[in-house]
Amino acid sequence: MKTLIKNGTIVTATDEFQADILVDGEKISAIGLNLSENVDRVIDAAGKYVMPGGVDSHCHFEALNTDGVTYNGDFNTSYVCLLGGTTTIVDMAFNEHDEDGNFLNLVDSCNYRLNTRIKGKLAPDIALHACCTNYTEETKSELPKLVEMGIPSLKLFLCFKGTEMYADDMALLNCLEAAGKCGMFVLVHAENSDVLDKYRNEAAAAGHFEPKYQYYTRPEFGEAECVSRAIRFADQARCPINICHVSCIEAGEEIRKAKEEGKAVIGEACTAWLTLDWHLMDNPDWRVASHFVCSPPLRDQEDRDYLWNALNKGTISLIGSDNSMTNQEQKDTGWDEENKHCDFRKIPNGCPGAGDRMHVIWTYGVEAGRINRKKYVEACCTTPAKLNGLYPRKGAIAVGSDADIAILDPEYRGTFSVETNPSGVEYSIFEGMEQKGRFETVLLRGKVVVENAKYVGTPGEGQFIPGKPYGLAYDLLEK
Repeated sequence: MKTLIKNGTIVTATDEFQADILVDGEKISAIGLNLSENVDRVIDAAGKYVMPGGVDSHCHFEALNTDGVTYNGDFNTSYVCLLGGTTTIVDMAFNEHDEDGNFLNLVDSCNYRLNTRIKGKLAPDIALHACCTNYTEETKSELPKLVEMGIPSLKLFLCFKGTEMYADDMALLNCLEAAGKCGMFVLVHAENSDVLDKYRNEAAAAGHFEPKYQYYTRPEFGEAECVSRAIRFADQARCPINICHVSCIEAGEEIRKAKEEGKAVIGEACTAWLTLDWHLMDNPDWRVASHFVCSPPLRDQEDRDYLWNALNKGTISLIGSDNSMTNQEQKDTGWDEENKHCDFRKIPNGCPGAGDRMHVIWTYGVEAGRINRKKYVEACCTTPAKLNGLYPRKGAIAVGSDADIAILDPEYRGTFSVETNPSGVEYSIFEGMEQKGRFETVLLRGKVVVENAKYVGTPGEGQFIPGKPYGLAYDLLEK
């Protein structure tokens, strides 16, 4: 099938220009002015911006919650990504359990995710981060096998001590050394677990259980210390490292200084931390406040201002969603029935956001004058594709690239809500916020999957896209 997209303004990470795009089958076959061809369909993009489909490098679908027991929203909800202009997600594949409750290794866990969890459900395309939640001596030998499978990245959680998610310093250093030998990069959730435990336990001992204590007990210095330690370990191991969801000035400054010293570190910001304030956890209705309990916690305005500036300066390189579709029933497990009060320590951490990422960043980044359109595409589409070894198949408007194309109407005005911008759960963390601009049409490998801002695709048509090793982060290592 051939499709011609005419009269639009193409925006890439480096250019902005008027041109038509010819799509032949699943690929972009031509880009130019006044293209004329016998086609099956013409899409008039006059007055609209035409950009690569988004690549979200930080998603948790059907993932283990921070309580180490429950799982968040499944891949049936992944269509919301397409509604929000994201055509490829990079999902976390944690160590699965077998029928007897024993851990599967990472290779088997990734195969289970690809062959069972996503089957018949996945709407966008998918790549994977292997997510180690059960470090063993076997883990190191698995990394080259994962690279051969097209999974060139490994995620570790340096917090959540006491759950199966936690990776200690020995696991971190061993994984970094093994990953650096086979072209993998390592992602980390960086917060000092002992610092968190100290302040969380002290708050509880003083009778402070409200959701807002998620903010008070996860201090900036605990995040910054862990970021610094992870960068130093990675530098020693000669392995690039991606610091996930940077939330504060102190952590950002550790990344800035490390980059100035030539260390191979990539900083990621996420939608919620760029736009939302921690006071949302101070809602008198604890169930509403629980929607905003995430880790690191939401911070202050000065931190958000810093992160936007860091994007423009290159300290922060990409924007993910950190999507975790934790529904209200799961959030309600934060209620302590015996003592008749909530307990912030028991509330599963995480917020939905895979469908909102690009709309929110357009509204509060581009429309607010904080970043320009090219930086938007760079941070939301191109850099994550390069980092994960998917470029130029993904994250590009170029001849030969997959025809993953998102067409945005900049004149749209509305309000974020769970009805107009479904999140995959019963609530939206952006509820009631102003929205400017909306993706009216989205193509996934040449097929229209969003039309008139409605999902018209078929669940299950998303494909696994293998990533190549030695991606963008290794360019920094060479420098």
